[in-house]
Amino acid sequence: MNNFYWRTWAEINLDVLKRNIAKIRELSQGKEIIAVVKANAYGHGDVGCARALNKCGIKRFAVSNLWEAQRLSSCDIEGEILIFGYCDISLIFENLDRNYIFTVGDTEYAGKLSEAAEERNVKIPVHIKIDTGMSRVGVNTEQQLDYILGLRGLDCRAGYTHFAVADSLLSEDVSFTDLQQRRLLEMCKKRGLPTHSQNSGGIIYHGDFEGDFVRAGIVMYGQRPDARFPLPEGIAPIFQLKTIVSQLKTIGEGDTVSYGRTFTASRETRLALVACGYADGFNRRLSGSWSVIVNGKHAPICGRICMDQTLIDVTDIPDVKIGDVVTIYSGDPDETCSIDRAAEQVGTINYELLCAIGTRVPRIYIEDGMETEIQRYI
Repeated sequence: MNNFYWRTWAEINLDVLKRNIAKIRELSQGKEIIAVVKANAYGHGDVGCARALNKCGIKRFAVSNLWEAQRLSSCDIEGEILIFGYCDISLIFENLDRNYIFTVGDTEYAGKLSEAAEERNVKIPVHIKIDTGMSRVGVNTEQQLDYILGLRGLDCRAGYTHFAVADSLLSEDVSFTDLQQRRLLEMCKKRGLPTHSQNSGGIIYHGDFEGDFVRAGIVMYGQRPDARFPLPEGIAPIFQLKTIVSQLKTIGEGDTVSYGRTFTASRETRLALVACGYADGFNRRLSGSWSVIVNGKHAPICGRICMDQTLIDVTDIPDVKIGDVVTIYSGDPDETCSIDRAAEQVGTINYELLCAIGTRVPRIYIEDGMETEIQRYI
């Protein structure tokens, strides 16, 4: 590894990503995959992942907003890009030469967009968002859907919905997901409108659902949509957060450590300073209760996680030296420092911790077993 990023980095294994895609194709029974790379590919690096996905034959992507779409386009990612979120109408017309598909989810916005398109003698490619029970974005009546389908300024290419509890195997949640799917098909199928509904939970747990596409999100990166339920065999995490030991020191019994003096040494203690803090995405709520891995052994955090660095106890790991690699979040879901365990410990979900990996953390891509690319933001 080159010294210019010898600090904290996210290691992204594209070989595992490709294997995950092969398994998702199997689970999806041949449906075309829309790869969801919003929020910087859930923290994994949108451009690096999208390039690898292009190599896998993926030619459909989904993002949250126009700026995420423009980032992919500027890096020559091939394929259509579906934008889930609201987009200002004037900006849509500034980007009509791009391969973007926009979302319409209410009649007022759709009507204004169509009117503006007719004035310019163009058609706007759109997918129609249908609210089947999420109570978030989307139309929820057949009359609203027919109104949008009748707008002459829109090229309506698909209808889609978002499941609320597809990641749950509880009977009431399975029933609700089935209901959402029926509502989608009832509205779209008789109108000849292609559909997509299967998010990660839908792909894994509702593989028999009808539809023309699937939307692979967190499962594509090898993470569980719900930590309570395992992933199918053949899908594995592609992410690890790593750092290095930057200093070693020994403190005496009774000495305190870091902000707030929340840790007091009960013996002579050898401390290692690691170059990773909450500004890098190492969640501060893990302070005093998390262990990292150094030289194959677990080392507990001492005191509070700081913005840029953290102290760990390596008294029982005598061979630790400056420059040794430290694993903050492991890619092994059964490891004590896995992202799922961290999320459970701080009371959130793995999505949030992954998306919180800071922009000063470079993404290092592993492909064909070698480091092949570095995605840096600053």
